[in-house]
Amino acid sequence: MMSSGSLPEQNQQVLSTTIPDKGEEGVISAAFLKWAAWILLAYFGARLLFFAMNISSFVPPDEVTHAGLCKIFSKVFLLPENSPATYEFGLVTNVPWLYYWIMGKLLHLNYFGIPDLVFLRLLNIPLAFGTLRYALKLLRLLTDSRLAQLLLIVVITNTPMFSLLSASVSYDNLTNLFAAIAIYYLFAFFKERSGGFLAASILCQAAGCLTKVTYLPLALVLSALLLIHEFRRLHILPAALKGYFTACAFKQWLLMLLIIIALGLNLDLYAGNYLHFGTVTPSMSNLFPTKIATQFGIVARETIFKEYSEGRISYMDALVMAGEIKHPGNKADTFYLLMNYENLKRNPQLWMGPLPYVKVWFENMIGTIFGIKGHLHMFKDPRYLIPIYLILAFSVLGFFVRWRLRDTGWLPLCLAVIACFYSWLLLYNINYNAYLYYGTPGITLQGRYLFPVIGPVYVLACHYLIQLFRNDKIRIALTLVTALLFISYDFPWFLMHATPEWYTWLPG
Repeated sequence: MMSSGSLPEQNQQVLSTTIPDKGEEGVISAAFLKWAAWILLAYFGARLLFFAMNISSFVPPDEVTHAGLCKIFSKVFLLPENSPATYEFGLVTNVPWLYYWIMGKLLHLNYFGIPDLVFLRLLNIPLAFGTLRYALKLLRLLTDSRLAQLLLIVVITNTPMFSLLSASVSYDNLTNLFAAIAIYYLFAFFKERSGGFLAASILCQAAGCLTKVTYLPLALVLSALLLIHEFRRLHILPAALKGYFTACAFKQWLLMLLIIIALGLNLDLYAGNYLHFGTVTPSMSNLFPTKIATQFGIVARETIFKEYSEGRISYMDALVMAGEIKHPGNKADTFYLLMNYENLKRNPQLWMGPLPYVKVWFENMIGTIFGIKGHLHMFKDPRYLIPIYLILAFSVLGFFVRWRLRDTGWLPLCLAVIACFYSWLLLYNINYNAYLYYGTPGITLQGRYLFPVIGPVYVLACHYLIQLFRNDKIRIALTLVTALLFISYDFPWFLMHATPEWYTWLPG
């Protein structure tokens, strides 16, 4: 007989087995782990509060736009319509809207007299803690190593771009949370065979697609893994679903109702866009005349560059038009794109092929994850990133040397597949295509775009970095060195290099 909320198991091969590290028990106690974790979390929270209260709104990527959209959504009960008051923020229809809708409704709780921007930033902080929580739960499916858990807390909470983003108004924060939850519950379902876990994963995937369009590839790879893993059980799916619904309590029925609603909203959004505009991601230029569409800085940048690159306006005319863009970040980006493309026209040998671009892409991703890329930048000299490269190399080596199917099952390999597939799609389908069009490798290339898979990447890195060595003293020393490196590269580095223009309370 099937228990409530579970799906039947038939010739089940366990996806993963939690591997204890007995050698650590005498070195790191549970009490020490608890206190160290609380200290690290308190330190993370204090830093996020500092960023939320003090960073200029023109530092985080597109924060002015995100905050403006949240305010627009706060003024209506359901969804707003495009109007002259919204043009400067881009589309408010035909785009993923869930983040703006949630934040817009929560904005009504600002009874404290603090600026709306600061209040919205504070609302984003719990999303980062949620992402960390589910990354830790994912790690515990793989190992109960206290060292690995402590290291995972350190590296996630001391990744510079993740730290700044977590205290900013950005739909990336909700996207990252939905990604972490969906990935965890999918693999928890593989291990525990709980129908509730599978339903939770599907709901978070659907919600993630309503939050940001770049969640779609993650939902695709998760769905593919589910299909592959359950392929031999497809013939018993109808009976399993019937038994699940028969045993469902009110909570499970509510969960299924939310899934149906979320899937319907996704169908309305993406299928509706494709039927009306021939693309799932229309821009303002698809809905409005050029005069209206270019009131949004990003569309203005794209329009001016397109007119210039296709020879309809001169280089000097393009520069004059770029100077009329209101948003300082979009204005600067447009100037750079125009000047860079003009240089490439005069020196076509500077264009890169796919392989050289991969090297540039990887270096940029590392640089903008362990640095900060917004409307102001704070990058580290490549020499300072050498320790990061070494840690990554040791982690990859540890994976190839220590992963054994009989020990940990398919979980590590599946996590690697998720991270690699998402990274590859971002690299070739988005970043490289953008490079071929604009001629600059930095366009649409930001390390934060990999944060939906920060859980799988860091879980594998922390686990196999430690597993590479068998000696407990070496493991502890390596963990300590890595922790000190990450901590020093985040907030202390920021305080040493931030100029007055980064803050709201100092003159720019």
